[in-house]
Formats: sequence, C-alpha cells, structure tokens
Amino acid sequence: MSEIVRQKDSIELTKNCKHCVIAGNVEGVADECILKLAHWATSLWDYEKIKMWKKSNNLSPGYYMRVDEKKAYKVHVLDLNTMKYLFEGAWKNSSSRLKDWEKKGLIAYVDWDI
Repeated sequence: MSEIVRQKDSIELTKNCKHCVIAGNVEGVADECILKLAHWATSLWDYEKIKMWKKSNNLSPGYYMRVDEKKAYKVHVLDLNTMKYLFEGAWKNSSSRLKDWEKKGLIAYVDWDI
C-alpha cells in the first residue's frame, strides 16, 4: 500500500493497484475515510461481476472504461448511497461520521489500469 497523499483538494491512496481518490473540499476528511475506501475497493467490491462498463470521461456515479493516448483504465465513481456509507458511518465497518460532508462537494472514486 502506498502512503496517503494529501493535496489542497484531494486525498489519494493506492492499494493493490487500486488508486483511490476523495476530491473536493477535503478539509476535515480523516485519513480513515481514504483507508476505508481502499479497503472496500480491494476486498469488498467484486469488480469482476460488473458487466456494463460505459465509455465516458465524466465523474457521474457509475462504472466507466476510459482510454487515453497512453493507457486504458477502469473507474468506479461512488454513488450517493455509497458516499453515505463512507462518510456517515452507515455501516458497522464505515469510517467515522464526517459532519456536513454533503456540503463539501466531495467525489470519491477508484481507478486502475487495465
């Protein structure tokens, strides 16, 4: 697992080739959130079961396949329900509740080379 990289508008972590990102107003977002996203991406979610990968470059919730001049990769952009699980402590294994997370304009996604 790589180290957590914090920038002004993002927190990133790569684990088992899955690059996990929380972007937006990340002030107050704990490391626990990106660690939980990486854990879910590498052990909970079974991406092999997803059959419908759309070709798109947007950041709307869903599963996407992207190709640029140098590489091809897949992207999973979390939907609102999954964001709630991540930031509201909705699951017993969720990270701690992040107050007013929905006002921060956060986007969370996982991408990896294919």
